[in-house]
Amino acid sequence: MKPLFLFVRPPRPLWPFNGPSTAFWPPLAFASLAAALREHVPGLRVAILDAPALSMGWSTLTQQLRQLQPDYIGIGEEAVSCVEGLRIARLAKELGARVVAGGCFFSHVASQVLATGLIDVVVHGEGELTIVELAQALQENNPKALRAVAGISFVEGEEVIFTGQRELLADLNRLPFPAYDLLPVERYGGRSRNHPSLAAIELGRGCSHACQFCVLWRQMGRFEADHAVPCLRVKSPERLLEEVRILMDRFQRRYLGWVDPCFNADPRTAARLSELLLREDRIIGQSAWVRADYVLRDDASGALKLCCQSGWNEAYLGIERLEPSELARLGKGNLNGEATRALEILYAKYPEVVTIGSFIYGLPWDTAESVRSLFQSAEQLPLDEIFFIPFTPLPGTPYWKPQMWDSTGEKFRTFDFLPRLGSDEPMAQLSSEIAWSYLFCWPRQRAHRMLAGLLARNARRRGITRHIFQRAIPVMFPGAFHRRRESPGGMFYPAWYEN
Repeated sequence: MKPLFLFVRPPRPLWPFNGPSTAFWPPLAFASLAAALREHVPGLRVAILDAPALSMGWSTLTQQLRQLQPDYIGIGEEAVSCVEGLRIARLAKELGARVVAGGCFFSHVASQVLATGLIDVVVHGEGELTIVELAQALQENNPKALRAVAGISFVEGEEVIFTGQRELLADLNRLPFPAYDLLPVERYGGRSRNHPSLAAIELGRGCSHACQFCVLWRQMGRFEADHAVPCLRVKSPERLLEEVRILMDRFQRRYLGWVDPCFNADPRTAARLSELLLREDRIIGQSAWVRADYVLRDDASGALKLCCQSGWNEAYLGIERLEPSELARLGKGNLNGEATRALEILYAKYPEVVTIGSFIYGLPWDTAESVRSLFQSAEQLPLDEIFFIPFTPLPGTPYWKPQMWDSTGEKFRTFDFLPRLGSDEPMAQLSSEIAWSYLFCWPRQRAHRMLAGLLARNARRRGITRHIFQRAIPVMFPGAFHRRRESPGGMFYPAWYEN
């Protein structure tokens, strides 16, 4: 029988603001990597096991792996799920499988995670070409073959070998279509009202900006000497149209979640895709992260109108801060009030678009007073929902330090972008200010916006407003009254997590 390469997303906690049906998006990276292996390595069987989407706990997952007996297991966790990543790696090693790790977290802590002895190879950056060459080299079982694969790290003797950065794909249209058929597609958004029959899809890769706190553009960036620089690449509108056709017609998907760190970075692609969708009368709900300055650009060009006409109805904006001096220190841009003007345009011209803004607090210069001021200023913007995210020193960013590594992964439970509660640390004190403000600070603009959301004619807006507020209360209440949590993070464990 052919050897099996199995990509696994293990059981993990849930982010409290998501409903159970949309807590886990389709693992698009696994589908893309699996498609590359299936097309170019015919000597392998390829499969994906998405335990959270199946509500599969560790007990059942262990039984499944013992039955499947995979030869290779691929994992790719975020920092907050490092514990689960190491746990599945340990289980894989017990079964005699070789473990390949990648993604935005493991690729930036390669030497540390390899030192645990649980990971055999770490893949850096874009993985489709690398995974094909790596699979072939692993089958040879020869260290010399591994050294010939660009873009990986592994241990040889007592030395960590890094084979150098791989060149980025110049033409994303050459990628095979993601192996959606290997995923339990019907489970994503299966019972969701706001994101029904959810699909994950990418317009392109990389970004046009270099925000200091962000690791996403670095993951798909181009390397010059020893540092990454932004490198935006997009698929053609025609290729994207074909992906949407497959998702809608073959897999009956009704909502597209664009995974790009900046969906509107390219000034033409999204608009041209929207034209093609409208030509075929394909109106489908869509959510995407966008930059405020590009919203202004696209409003002037007409691209914004086209995107909204084709179904874009949920806009996420990383506003971060409102003071130009603070935005400049973060490398964010948008120093001339672009966020406010973009939101005013969306509010006035495109009321069907639900707007969600994120703000960072806990920066080195923050105080209790400045955080309260940030909350009050943010709540005056025409946003439907606002998230306040604690500053998080993600690996790969300048704020990460090697001494922050924790070989158990438990320390990264706080990398959940939720208020840090349950300690006397400065971040916990600032989180308490946010929590108290959320519960008890109701300026006129905020009260009006909440009431308008709850009474909106648009049923989707009413549902989103109600659900997020209901889910925020149990998150914010402990912080407002300085109650400690049993665990350091704010995620919660579903009933099926272990069994």
